[in-house]
Amino acid sequence: MEHEPDDLKIVCFGSTQERKHFPHYCAPDRLGNDLAPIRGAPNRGPGCYNYEQVTCLEHQLERRPMSKKGYIMGARTAPRFPKDNKMQTPSPAEYQSFWSRERTFSPSYAPFNLKAVRFPDRKTDDILNPSPGTYEHATNQGRKVSWPGRFGSPEIPSLEKRTLRSE
Repeated sequence: MEHEPDDLKIVCFGSTQERKHFPHYCAPDRLGNDLAPIRGAPNRGPGCYNYEQVTCLEHQLERRPMSKKGYIMGARTAPRFPKDNKMQTPSPAEYQSFWSRERTFSPSYAPFNLKAVRFPDRKTDDILNPSPGTYEHATNQGRKVSWPGRFGSPEIPSLEKRTLRSE
């Protein structure tokens, strides 16, 4: 028999030969085309990264993109050595001088709310208890409104009835 290429080599079931499995290899059919294999190193995953290598200062300096003129991305435009921010504190004589300064106040219109109404307006006895001459005696009591031909209901005007022509 001739020597067969690796793609055509058939692996028997139950043998201990090396097989091509899904995450690293996809079959040349529709399912293999839909499911893309893992690209890159297959041993990547949680707990497999060299975090100390990536976060060290040397790695950060090597990976920083720099132009030929020496400008880097994210360069500061502030001065290299900033001026010292000196705290300007007042002298003991000036410290909180606004508390000791003499102030003048304008007199209020009515101090302590003296212009407010102290007692509410009381209703007079005439309003609460009307005297005999303040109301009308000759009124018809117990009148009943009658609705003729309606058995007690009001007469409401109704719209004239219209019908649609059916053709």
